[in-house]
Amino acid sequence: MSSAVLYLAIVAVWAVVLVPMWLRRDSETTGISRLLHKRPDEPADEPAAEDDADEEETLRDEEISAPRRPVGRATVIARRRRRTSGLAALLLTAVAVAASGLAPWWIVAPPVLLLAGHLALLRVAVGMDTARRRAAAQARAAARARALQTRRAAEAAETAEPAEVIELVTPDEVFDQYADDRRAVGE
Repeated sequence: MSSAVLYLAIVAVWAVVLVPMWLRRDSETTGISRLLHKRPDEPADEPAAEDDADEEETLRDEEISAPRRPVGRATVIARRRRRTSGLAALLLTAVAVAASGLAPWWIVAPPVLLLAGHLALLRVAVGMDTARRRAAAQARAAARARALQTRRAAEAAETAEPAEVIELVTPDEVFDQYADDRRAVGE
């Protein structure tokens, strides 16, 4: 009976890890991107010819190097909450199974370690988020200061003395290179 519970605990731990990976992999966006990168003249079940091997490698390199869409802050926070609640539920399940006597006490150790590691990573992530927000606030303050300085310089230039207008003197005789009485320089 205890070996069955142990196998059940192992399956539960792997389910916590693998199900989110499967859901991310089979999401609509990745499915569409796979369809877009498939060549229309090549059926899905036939392997590529030898001549097309370089082209496929290039296509895979382009797929890998293509920039990903930036993930929003709300998405990151929701992902962190789901992961934390999943690990907490796993820990509670392991404690309940161990307390009921169906499994030995040490089955609680892996969920505790997973949750502790996750909380440590969250602490680092919060520090990084704080540093990122602080840097963004400093950049916005510096941009505001530069804009204010530029505006003050423009206002100072407007209130400065007006430019002196110089009157251009036009000569009475205008040189015409096509005139009949052309002469060389110095004549």
